[in-house]
Amino acid sequence: MLPKFKVTLAEGGPYERGLKHGAYFRDEIKHNLTSFWQHVLDLGASRNSLLRLVQNIHKSELNETSLLYFSGISEGAGVALPDVLALNLLKPVLFPDECTVMIAFGDSTANGKTIMLKNSDKIGSERFKGDRFYKYKELNILILEKPDNGNTIAAIAAAGEEAIKIGLNDKGVAFGSNIARTVELSARTLDVSQIRALDRGWLGKEGLTKANTAREATQLVLKSLAERPMSTPGNIEFVDPKKGFIIEGSYDRLAFQEVDQGTHARTNKFEILKDLNDPFDVSSYVRYVRSIELLRMNRGKIDVPMMIRFSQDHENGPGLNSICRHSPNYTDETSLAAAVMELDPVKPESSIFHAALGKPCRAWNDPKGHISIRMNELPVIPPEFLNGDTFKKFYIEEL
Repeated sequence: MLPKFKVTLAEGGPYERGLKHGAYFRDEIKHNLTSFWQHVLDLGASRNSLLRLVQNIHKSELNETSLLYFSGISEGAGVALPDVLALNLLKPVLFPDECTVMIAFGDSTANGKTIMLKNSDKIGSERFKGDRFYKYKELNILILEKPDNGNTIAAIAAAGEEAIKIGLNDKGVAFGSNIARTVELSARTLDVSQIRALDRGWLGKEGLTKANTAREATQLVLKSLAERPMSTPGNIEFVDPKKGFIIEGSYDRLAFQEVDQGTHARTNKFEILKDLNDPFDVSSYVRYVRSIELLRMNRGKIDVPMMIRFSQDHENGPGLNSICRHSPNYTDETSLAAAVMELDPVKPESSIFHAALGKPCRAWNDPKGHISIRMNELPVIPPEFLNGDTFKKFYIEEL
């Protein structure tokens, strides 16, 4: 039986949903903006030049829906619109996420339901220091949105951003993504003048909002990627109770794989376009091998509690090579949140979003660190999951 809590749901048009998001997460948005601009200083970039850049991007590439959403956030949070645009348009390129994704279809699970796991990892800032550990990393929060014309979605995101890290809609479609550590990415000198507004987190949210199946979401995203490539190489995963699609995209090529049985995993490397992988990226290789090992050795027995244990796995660590990633250096990519999504083939609308904010090995093991949302019963979100308190409590690098 799922617990009942006060519902906080952002409904309406894009401006109205952005306004509620901005007002509710005012302090968290200001926190993340401070962190973002400190990161920009670390790179030696000019704030004024980046603000001019986002003005050009939003005029040429940003759709009206997104602009209205960002305008709502700006108004609700009491921050300048150019700052909101910079945070959303540039941060995914300058500071992309690392992640681990695992998928088990019904033939490999204990109850016949498809289950998808994602651990979300992120770097910290050398300049952004404070009295508590959470201030070294961006705040992760849980959101729930119901557009006037679209599906209800539950997701994990950074406060003040339209893009999501992990999500599930009320049609039983799940989304995850990963950056890919490729040779061309490691060798590339970032030219901010070439940055585009096409990010995996945006594409994932659009797919969940508009599509009723994983195939529909994939077709929608592939159409966008055929027109404009991903701003950094990476994977996108859409999975529903019966089908899954894994998209791999780089600067000049695009591939996808359709899957409907067995187990699958992605870390921060390609499997179809594997010739592009950076051979010195040890963490992605080790985490992928461990993920496949866990999935295959437990095939037929996998359930939600088991996937939650996988999310906390410290084999080859605990450290940057383990699935639950730790490091005493807050500038490293470490695990900040996780979700396990259980997709029901009989009643997709009753699929469940299990979310943990903070270090997975901490948050999953404390009833106050994680929450379950059944998508046809509308969110069960306590305030502490919405205002960042849960993340602050459970983001702890030390074991």
